[in-house]
Amino acid sequence: MNMKIAFILFLFMGFNSFAKNDVLNIRYHAPANDYIAELFVLALEKSGVEFNCIPVENLPSQKRTILLLGKEKVLDLAWTVTNVKREEQALAVKIPLDKGLLGYRIPLIHKDNLDLFKGKRHTTDIKKIRFGLQFDWPDLDIFDQNKLSTLSFSSHEQSLNLLKSKRIDAIPDGVLEVGSYKLPPELDYDKHVVLYYPSAVYFFVAKGNQILHDALEQGLHLALEDGSWQKLFDKYFTQVIAEVNLNSRVLIRLDNPTLPRTAPIDMPKYWFNKNNKVSNE
Repeated sequence: MNMKIAFILFLFMGFNSFAKNDVLNIRYHAPANDYIAELFVLALEKSGVEFNCIPVENLPSQKRTILLLGKEKVLDLAWTVTNVKREEQALAVKIPLDKGLLGYRIPLIHKDNLDLFKGKRHTTDIKKIRFGLQFDWPDLDIFDQNKLSTLSFSSHEQSLNLLKSKRIDAIPDGVLEVGSYKLPPELDYDKHVVLYYPSAVYFFVAKGNQILHDALEQGLHLALEDGSWQKLFDKYFTQVIAEVNLNSRVLIRLDNPTLPRTAPIDMPKYWFNKNNKVSNE
């Protein structure tokens, strides 16, 4: 987390009041990217609680991190892609923090195969393409259940090496990852398609932490209503979305059987749409 975000977190400590003048101490999964850090500060500030944010670093995989929520002196707040199992393990704030944007995936490919996705329109067209996904990404289950060919890897460096050596054909990077790291000279992003499946990144807290859950839920709703959340979203993602030319890409839709039925997919105000941007309904 950079100094700007650290300052914002410090600035909001002590704002507003909490029941019985208590301070809500929140141990959160660090480092937080700037958007998430600003969003949970915004939500908590809108909720009216007084809070103190404490970063917790060097946590294990996403699967293990969820299990640490609520453990004494370990973790109070995490955020990750939701699925049925994770919602059984922890209490989810069921409002998609990324407005579903993480469900838009841009294939990273070898420059020898720049036309690999040219002319592809459906999942049946990409059955023979071998995708590389990290072992603890929820996306791995989604690709497997769509009967796509996959190979799992354990680290970002390993994934790039697998792609450079052509042991895999593509890495489905999230839109937010495009441009976030320097590509090896052998690799580039596909220009033809965007893979999409409905997906939601939620805040998660421990099962018994209803106070923090309700504060985050109330704060997100208020930030949505007054436009401050949309302003924050635009600040971070308008340029990114434009740079990957989402509107000009063929969208290949994947089913997501791992998405819980409780996800608010029938509420357009929560979701980004590549053709209509974010709905204001």
